[in-house]
Amino acid sequence: MDACSESRQRKDGAFHFPVFHRKHPCVDEDPSTIHAARVSDAGTVIGNDKIHQGKYFMAIRLGTPAVFNLVTIDTGSTLSWVNCKRCRIRCHKQAAEAGPNLDPHRSATYRHVGCSDEDCLDIQADNGVPYGCVDETDTCLYGLRYGSQYSAGKLGRDRLALGDNYTIVDDFVFGCSEDDRFYGLEAGVIGLGDKRYSFFNQMARLTTYNAFAYCFPGDHRAEGFHIVGPYPQKLELVTTLIRGYGRRQHVYSVLLLGIAVDGKPLEVDGRQILVVDSGTDDTFVSSSVFYALAEAIASAMRDKAYYREYGRKVCFRPAGGEPVNWRSLPTVQMQLLRATLELPPENVFHQQSTDRICLAFQSNDAAGVPDVQILGNKALRSFRVVYDLQKMTFGFQARAC
Repeated sequence: MDACSESRQRKDGAFHFPVFHRKHPCVDEDPSTIHAARVSDAGTVIGNDKIHQGKYFMAIRLGTPAVFNLVTIDTGSTLSWVNCKRCRIRCHKQAAEAGPNLDPHRSATYRHVGCSDEDCLDIQADNGVPYGCVDETDTCLYGLRYGSQYSAGKLGRDRLALGDNYTIVDDFVFGCSEDDRFYGLEAGVIGLGDKRYSFFNQMARLTTYNAFAYCFPGDHRAEGFHIVGPYPQKLELVTTLIRGYGRRQHVYSVLLLGIAVDGKPLEVDGRQILVVDSGTDDTFVSSSVFYALAEAIASAMRDKAYYREYGRKVCFRPAGGEPVNWRSLPTVQMQLLRATLELPPENVFHQQSTDRICLAFQSNDAAGVPDVQILGNKALRSFRVVYDLQKMTFGFQARAC
């Protein structure tokens, strides 16, 4: 097995998967040649802005024969789903490198979820669908929303394969999408939220420890990873994991106590709950914290001879027109309970061009969900992030991938 396909189950019972940026040598090739035999790890994660900006994707194979798909890793949702053939209403366009649409009628191991099945009742109740069933075939229907996006279709079970045809989960529960409004070009979503039927909890039944971890590489030359089960205990920072937030009982959250820029705390009450969401790019904080942060960043940037552009986002350019000097940019410190998360400039700003950068923080009003704050994946890139559901802790380790 080569370095590009080292998906394995370790001696401690954990499932360990590599993670790659789209420009990593293991995946930097003609998209038409990317297939199950080449990107063979169900946990392989590829950051590809051409498919969906700011998302990280996992390679899975469903069915018999197995169909390769790239799907978004999303800790903010629970039900996993993929685009299926025989789209009934409308379905989003899928990129060639994301694999073909799954045809459940061609899979020897696919079977539908019945209308009285426990998974059917739980999924419908959790997603606000009071009842949905195709009575003639006793097939459960599902519907779920992501803000202005949605997916709807039939619930099914099939074989989920990881690595080189090594079957990890039989009878994996997922949604076969036949109608959606979805803005990316990936095949669908893998949900790691805290529900019995999520990808994480279906995987966790096969492990000896209730935890998962990942590292999304920010540098295309680096390799990342995704672990389900036991994990290396050496961590730089540990804070309390909060289960759920308001009505969103499936999410994982942390307590933010305050924010500082270059070590200088903001003069505003920064105390708030942040949902840790791998499927969201930017970090969304309350409007009072955001405006204080934007002003502190702008002040620090003026001192470094950058000028601010005013628009929908907070962006900066060097006053002299030269390329951005990343070494001179300010850092941000996020004070969590018993831990301080130090964000380097690469995790604070997006690079729009050689001479333009934009803040990777926004007001939660801009997210369309003013009642929730989100810690997005940009802030945590290159960190090992551990969700320990057994100890109820979050762990962070900088420069892990």
